[in-house]
Amino acid sequence: MAKEKKIKNSTPNEKIKVETPEEAQEKLNKSLDLIPLCREKSEVPFNEEVEQERNNIFKVYKKTRMENNIIMVITVVVFVASFIMFVNLGDIGKIIGGIAIGVALVFLIVHYILTRNRFPNTTKKYIRYFMEHSDNYIFDINDVHDQKLYFEKRYAVADVLQDRAYKDVIDIASRNIVTATYKEVPFECGELALYKAGAKKYQKAVMFVGKYLTMENKLHFEERYIIQIKGEKETDSPNDIEDLTVLHEQNNFVIYGKEGANYEKDLGKDFINNLMSINCTGALLNVNIVLWAGRTAVYLSYDDSIVAIPFDNPIKPESYTQLKGNIKDILEIFIG
Repeated sequence: MAKEKKIKNSTPNEKIKVETPEEAQEKLNKSLDLIPLCREKSEVPFNEEVEQERNNIFKVYKKTRMENNIIMVITVVVFVASFIMFVNLGDIGKIIGGIAIGVALVFLIVHYILTRNRFPNTTKKYIRYFMEHSDNYIFDINDVHDQKLYFEKRYAVADVLQDRAYKDVIDIASRNIVTATYKEVPFECGELALYKAGAKKYQKAVMFVGKYLTMENKLHFEERYIIQIKGEKETDSPNDIEDLTVLHEQNNFVIYGKEGANYEKDLGKDFINNLMSINCTGALLNVNIVLWAGRTAVYLSYDDSIVAIPFDNPIKPESYTQLKGNIKDILEIFIG
């Protein structure tokens, strides 16, 4: 229950309510649409359950699109016929044509008012459903607890730019942000897209799109390290590296840091060897890791089977199985 505090120099018996930290957190959780995860396990595999829901909404989409196309064709026919009557049938034609056009316009306006929010609302419900069910699967990992999806939460540009993996970012998009703990260590994971200026005016180009995982670490060193693990086609490479040099490069594995930095001492040989075991294959295209003393940020680039919510194409369960395995491996390597 909220505490009550009297204000000096106020009218007699005037009181003001002061929120407790618990009430403030509850209000924040509500505004961010907090969804607890991994409470119950479904007997139906998540991909089959989601695929059924995807099919249902796609049928609604096709039906809505067909209805709109039919209404548009009928409206065009009515307008053309009304115009012909208006021009060729004298006063009677003008009256009938005018009435027909008026009725058609009223019908279009009423149809728009009744249907304008129907599909967007349905789509938002599907996106929420998809995120909840896919996250229930992805973050159902041993030693991961207190999994929470914040449906309305978004990353701030400043929070991402502090990593100093990317520069010249002109826009950011994010969604599906999950918080949890692994062996009592908090971490956060969400979907992130970063954009830079494109070749043409007002055009944007993708710098990074995929999963973004952050956590604290207990490392102690000056400045930062950036580690890149490349796939077959190099993509989403970090570009804020002008003050760094290549300290180590082996096949698809590169460590950037300040010239003269002792990365083996600062990071540990076992840690580096474990990172080198990560393979960018399948849906995983590239991995960029930024390490500061006290903060770790992992950028996992994925293809469309992960970064695009399945709608007109079926879900690819093997991609989500790989994503789950990637997150598990990252947590084990960084937290132990």
